[in-house]
Amino acid sequence: MIEIEKKVPIHLGLYGHIDSGKTAVASVLSEFISTAGIDAHPQSKERGITIDLGFTSFILENYLITLVDGPGHADLIKISAASVEIIDCALIVIDVNKGPQIQTGEHLIMIDSLNIKDIIVILNKTDLFKGNIENEVEKIRDFFKSTSFGSEIPIYAVSAKEQSGFEGLKRGILEKIKKLNINRDYEGSIIIPIDHHFSIKGRGAIITGTILKGKLDLNQNLDVIPVNTSGRVKSIQIFHQEVSSAKAGDRVGINLKGLDIKKVYRGCYATNNKDSFELGDIIEIQVNQNKLFKPITKFGTQVHVTVGMFTLSGFLFPYYIDNQKKIQLERTGELIKYKAYLWLNEKIFFNKERSTLLISRLDLSPTTLRILGAAELIKILHQPPILYKYKLKKGFVQNSEHPQGVVCRGLAQSIEGAKKLIGRKLEPPFSKIVDTFGTKGLVIVTIEDKSKIVEKGDIITLKELRSFTLKSKKDLNL
Repeated sequence: MIEIEKKVPIHLGLYGHIDSGKTAVASVLSEFISTAGIDAHPQSKERGITIDLGFTSFILENYLITLVDGPGHADLIKISAASVEIIDCALIVIDVNKGPQIQTGEHLIMIDSLNIKDIIVILNKTDLFKGNIENEVEKIRDFFKSTSFGSEIPIYAVSAKEQSGFEGLKRGILEKIKKLNINRDYEGSIIIPIDHHFSIKGRGAIITGTILKGKLDLNQNLDVIPVNTSGRVKSIQIFHQEVSSAKAGDRVGINLKGLDIKKVYRGCYATNNKDSFELGDIIEIQVNQNKLFKPITKFGTQVHVTVGMFTLSGFLFPYYIDNQKKIQLERTGELIKYKAYLWLNEKIFFNKERSTLLISRLDLSPTTLRILGAAELIKILHQPPILYKYKLKKGFVQNSEHPQGVVCRGLAQSIEGAKKLIGRKLEPPFSKIVDTFGTKGLVIVTIEDKSKIVEKGDIITLKELRSFTLKSKKDLNL
């Protein structure tokens, strides 16, 4: 029997447009099928498409390679997004007869946003292709030239149906993974994002997932958060083989005695240290928006956020800093990097040590790019933050020939209000408010450009900076 726990674990994500043949490619490569294996979900068989994450594995030299197969269907992209946290490299499957399609691009942007920089391209369905493969490879290189991955990516042509081209693909995979710079953290807290969960008669609760951090042993106690249930490790399996321990990088099935499996869902974490996580629904983030994302991002835009293996909705509140004040950004415009507050629709646990989030707009049409970009967690807040925004107040020129400047009406309603405005700066061509005039709230303003001719009735704009406490979207008049 293969000593599977002594193999070096590598995780390859399978991505591509629906019907590109990802699952067929996985079937040819795979030697071991997990319980959550190839299209194991009942609806996958009914509908003939992948609708859930599938896990299979094969061995190359000293490597145990796990294939993480996610859906290519546009409506199921949040399930594919859930796989990115656990992969080391991506396999991009393209139907050679159709070339790159909408979800091909969306998946590329998704994995790039979450810092997966190593990819291998697989041109599938060569058995149906009537053209010149070498010419098609060059076309694919031209397509990738416009991406962050560049044109010098490895490309392999295969036919999953005829099982041809796979020896070359395996050599390419081996060459690629030998060059990967992977640092597993075997020390400290155990952190396992749960991707599947079920019970087996006579054995009890089973959870499966990939260990992100730490080392797991028999008889350890694990908490599952945020659902407040726990259990003792009765057995550990790596692709159906019983092992006495497992470590960061291993994909495991764990039999937990005492765990209430009915409470568990994908997105929960198993851990021996709940202090590695923090609960919250308001966070401050640094957004790295993808330059190809075109929809307007306004203050209060609804977004979908993938945190680990869980996707939920929330609202994005961009801001910029001026004189140490955080000022509401009405819209991000051409900005690629900006800070924002993110108010989620429910409280979730954040892994303090892995703080990258994927931000999407899944409300948009699947025919357009829906991946806004990624974000790094800055801070979890436990009360709404204070921001500032500008309010425009308009006045009008009443007399343009006063010795001190221009007499303005409308900016204040009383002499007391007018006094409070002295010294305030105005929008050009006017400069600032220098004095009051009379007792009716009139003020005297100066002109920035002396050559500028102003007339009675011209608009004078006062831009006031006011503080406000951020409220949830339903309480904002946006």
